[in-house]
Amino acid sequence: MERRNPIPIIRPMLAVKSDPFDSPDFLFEVKWDGYRVLAYLDSGGTELRSRNRKDVTGNFPELAGLHLSVRNLPALLDGEVVVFSGGRPSFGSLQARGRLSDPLKIRRASTTMPAVYMAFDILYISGGPVMGEPLRRRKEMLADSVQGDPFLVVSDFLRGSGILFARAARDRGLEGIMAKALNSPYLPGKRSSYWKKIRFSGEADLVICGYRAGKGGRKLGALVLCGYKNGSLVFSGKVGTGFSREAEEELIRRLGPLRTSRPLVAVPREEAGGVVWVKPCLVCTVEYLEKTAEGRLRHPSFKGLRFDKEVEECEVP
Repeated sequence: MERRNPIPIIRPMLAVKSDPFDSPDFLFEVKWDGYRVLAYLDSGGTELRSRNRKDVTGNFPELAGLHLSVRNLPALLDGEVVVFSGGRPSFGSLQARGRLSDPLKIRRASTTMPAVYMAFDILYISGGPVMGEPLRRRKEMLADSVQGDPFLVVSDFLRGSGILFARAARDRGLEGIMAKALNSPYLPGKRSSYWKKIRFSGEADLVICGYRAGKGGRKLGALVLCGYKNGSLVFSGKVGTGFSREAEEELIRRLGPLRTSRPLVAVPREEAGGVVWVKPCLVCTVEYLEKTAEGRLRHPSFKGLRFDKEVEECEVP
């Protein structure tokens, strides 16, 4: 279908990793545990695009009316699609939504596990770009443009006190916080130190390069993970925990057609026994405690598949 929205499709700005810090030159806000999505809004409707520019509008029908709650259209918002459970973002619930393809099931899930769009930036107003404006000004524009809506929330922030804010977010069981320079422009598709992500545990998006079958009642034993370093895939370790029964079944189903006769990444001999090799096409998110001297993840746990991220974006942590 031909797009009607006149705003060009872009990739979102990305952040670098950081430890908590205080600075009067930065604002601090929650790092929402969801899908990064750009919302293209005009009088004709709402169009949602993932970070790899895929149209995900049909996956979240409850967000189809976002344009009705925004002034100065056409507009482009940057934010996260989040599903809440118990007052906190639930990535597992969001993953359950992301697995659905049947329109009836999607519609039912939109009422039982509704998503919310947490907007934290505005990039176009009245059809014109404002990405060159400093972030402090874009935040004012965002607040002025968005009206009240249960499915559209402007993400709150504070200035200066990053260490205290990080402590409070950790105490509430949140994933992390973001620090953003108040005078920074928006740089689409670029990773910049203007934005810093502060996570409370290690997290990485990595490529699945193989798997081991499970034993006993388990269908899946472990996934072999790899990531890009200097343009080449390198081994990052294995993850064998965090799988629900539903996740095991989905992974086996998706990995089956990707089988290949040989590994497409160099894996230490002691790690290669019993592995079924697959083409590096699927991306998953894992949490981990730390990295070894060899660059492998210690105590990783599977969080879910990511369909909003390209394989080439998965760099080793």
